[in-house]
Amino acid sequence: MPLRISVIGCGYVGLVTGACLAEIGHRVVCADRNESITNALKAGKSPIYEPHLDGILARCSREGRLTFTPNTVDAVRSSDIVFICVGVPQLETGDADPSAIERVARLIATASTSAKLVVVRSGVPVETGQKIRHLLAVYSRGDGHNFRVAANPQFLREGTAVADFLHPDRILVGVSEPETEQQLREVYEPILDRRFACPVHSTGCPPCAPATWLATSVQSAELIKHVSNSFLAMKISYANMVGDLCEQIGGDVQQVTRALGLDRRIGPQFLNAGLGFGGPRLPRDIRALCRLADRIGIDFGRRTFICGDPRLAEAAESAGFSVLELPRAVS
Repeated sequence: MPLRISVIGCGYVGLVTGACLAEIGHRVVCADRNESITNALKAGKSPIYEPHLDGILARCSREGRLTFTPNTVDAVRSSDIVFICVGVPQLETGDADPSAIERVARLIATASTSAKLVVVRSGVPVETGQKIRHLLAVYSRGDGHNFRVAANPQFLREGTAVADFLHPDRILVGVSEPETEQQLREVYEPILDRRFACPVHSTGCPPCAPATWLATSVQSAELIKHVSNSFLAMKISYANMVGDLCEQIGGDVQQVTRALGLDRRIGPQFLNAGLGFGGPRLPRDIRALCRLADRIGIDFGRRTFICGDPRLAEAAESAGFSVLELPRAVS
């Protein structure tokens, strides 16, 4: 049965999430206060490029399952489930800037006239769910008990986001109540049961293991996102260290890392030696994890995680950037 869902934020995460939820049969309203974005989407122009996304947007809009609006209040009131997908930028200190997500939480609290499930899809620090629950209780018209809060971290890769959404390794939800898990399972049921027409594989989806449904506490789900990306960064840094060893003793790093990746306990992904890691996601999640570890008194190897390896710091300095600035410069 189609569910009524609103997605707040029409950036990369929000647009892919909203489009794919509509593609599997739900009725979705995507809201963004930037009217130029929603007007472009109404006209069939996506602000991002992602394979297969344009076709989904056009088809679901034409069939009435997907609409766009700059009016976030109307979007919230028209839905039973609200996905928060706004950007959470990082400050120079490494802390997340919570202003956008807190603004959305206040808006949901004041605009809602019925019970809502609020799902945090944005990449957020641990304990954000608790803060949102508090804001909903403070700013709601009633006692705040009409809101349930869940975490649903995304693991989408640029360039394969639609395929990643529709054919995930796992679907992770952080919940506090059994009814919240059940409602989220209904959201993803077409993917879990593979009951949808796949827009990625026109001749039929290749055989693959079904997605694992993983329900945890909200705090655990928030932490899983950070530790997953940090572990991938650690593999890159390790491959670079192996590369340094190979340079000194005359080994071939590609041969060594290939052999390493053939071990099924390790796997070949993220073992390509190179400059380090760039882009915004791995460094952002690493810094968030290090800030959390610092706050509770655990040494999580800040220098190794942030720099990736010494060559990344050297490359940053030679280009006139600090290490903290490099991810933004190369992304």
